[in-house]
Amino acid sequence: MIMAVSFSAILAENLITILFLIALVVIVYFVTHSAVKIKGFGFKSKFAQMELEHKKIDALANKQKMENLREAAAMLTDVEREKIESIKIDKGILARRTIALMGEIEERVARLERGTENAQLGKTLGDIVKNENKLFKR
Repeated sequence: MIMAVSFSAILAENLITILFLIALVVIVYFVTHSAVKIKGFGFKSKFAQMELEHKKIDALANKQKMENLREAAAMLTDVEREKIESIKIDKGILARRTIALMGEIEERVARLERGTENAQLGKTLGDIVKNENKLFKR
């Protein structure tokens, strides 16, 4: 009983000190948390700037590459240009044939699925009729 009274007495005497320490801990936590967020934001901003610079450099490199290709294309002979053009035409023909074959395959698969479904339904109907005839002895 004496310990309980002394503990509550100590608690009452030091209540302001304890509340002050808790408030201090909470304030320190929020200050450090805010500082970490601000530092993180600065890092993210620098990272975004570096990423933007990288994209600009890539765009300039692609632009230079396209200019080099244009210059190289201007230096081609007529025979070389005709070969390239015939290859492009052949590539277009092959692409159209590929698309046509893919379309035909899709339609044939759809027809096969419908035929299989139709056959299964016909078999099921036959089984039902057979079982009805057995059950009702027609």
